[in-house]
Amino acid sequence: MTAPRTFAKPPHFAPSWLRAILASRKSPKGEMTLPRLEMALLPQPLDRPRLAAYRELTGFADTPTLPPTWPQVACGALHMQMLTDPTFPLPAMGVVHLRNHIEQYAPIAVDAPLHYACHLEPVRVTDKGDEIDLVTVATVNDKVVWRAVITMLSRARKVKRGTPPSKIASAESTGPTTPLHTLDLRVPEDLGRRYARVAGDFNPIHQHALLAKPFGFPRAIIHGMWSLARAVAACQDALPQTPYSIDVAFRKPVFLPSNVVLNVARGADGLEFVIANKSGKTVHLRGSIRPLK
Repeated sequence: MTAPRTFAKPPHFAPSWLRAILASRKSPKGEMTLPRLEMALLPQPLDRPRLAAYRELTGFADTPTLPPTWPQVACGALHMQMLTDPTFPLPAMGVVHLRNHIEQYAPIAVDAPLHYACHLEPVRVTDKGDEIDLVTVATVNDKVVWRAVITMLSRARKVKRGTPPSKIASAESTGPTTPLHTLDLRVPEDLGRRYARVAGDFNPIHQHALLAKPFGFPRAIIHGMWSLARAVAACQDALPQTPYSIDVAFRKPVFLPSNVVLNVARGADGLEFVIANKSGKTVHLRGSIRPLK
């Protein structure tokens, strides 16, 4: 196991993106073991203009507490540092965001001294590729207030695959639902670039059609975390007052520009949300918000 590495300040994105580009031709073969990389970030002063820009882009209200998706953005530089670490055997540029699981244990004040700790779980070999879980835990004065699991997929290895991809069952509807509201969302062509300036995720597939085409996309696509944040922001008035979880499965990319529809409903045990195209035939993401048991 690699010794934990602690950062007093967020690492710069630029060197990480350079490493990602240089390592884009990695092609690991045969058996592979992920290092259990561990990295931590000490509490930082809140970048209030950055948070305000994030709220504006995603629809979260200006409140004394942080949006539940914000901590993942706040330690994005740490995540990128891990995925481009020399010991990480897969090309970061080819990793796809499949799912996200967030646990919010308590409201987090905007000025809370958040300490972040991240690690990688062992790789899961599936018939679609290698699944990787990146776990992040946020604490305030040693008390856990937030936890997330980012599940990613890499198809870099050309080997016989294993089990079917794992699923987050709680991202699916568990029974009848009552519609709460429907929003028509316009996703403009420049949104990927605007969101990247806030989140730091300058992956070429989100920036411009010409940059996305070499990766197999006819146009640029919006960040999955923008789509998730926009959906959760639409639910903010109905969020549980007790600890809760957010689960999402990313299905199909949202191309830039696009017009999509966000549907929010209340189910037997929480909220359900879906982003789909106008006809409803193409589901871009499906998620849920439920009280933690």
